[in-house]
Amino acid sequence: MSNLNTKALVIVAIVLVVLVGLIMAISPSTPQAEITSFQECADAGYPIMESFPEQCRTPDGRTFVNEEQPIPDDDSDGAAGGTFPTGGCAVAGCSGQLCVPSGEADDVFTTCEFKPEYACYRSAKCERQANGLCGWTQTDELRACLKSPPAIDVSVQ
Repeated sequence: MSNLNTKALVIVAIVLVVLVGLIMAISPSTPQAEITSFQECADAGYPIMESFPEQCRTPDGRTFVNEEQPIPDDDSDGAAGGTFPTGGCAVAGCSGQLCVPSGEADDVFTTCEFKPEYACYRSAKCERQANGLCGWTQTDELRACLKSPPAIDVSVQ
């Protein structure tokens, strides 16, 4: 009987070692404090927000904007390059979290979820940026809100 208990303990130990190895392999290897750019944030496996330009947020609340996101082509084939469509910018997305060229706003479809940081865009300005892209103007107020977004009110009114 002790031989069976020994085998069971060895099997349990092996399973635990494999699980710990998997968890370590999946978890981000870059400490949060060392992340200083959008690419480092994305490479560490942190979520990319559905916004334009893209933003990556670390668990400690820091947000990094993808300054290198390609400019969409005029022919809307998804290829990078070309010139940016003329015209204004418009808020799009089910939760109003995207800032896109006004001619494309009706063609944008997103999931209908609401993340706390989306509330920050309610008072933000969606407009053409210095790089020619439509985007959220990064004011001190918007950056502060994205760093510490308001809690979602789940009470029924």
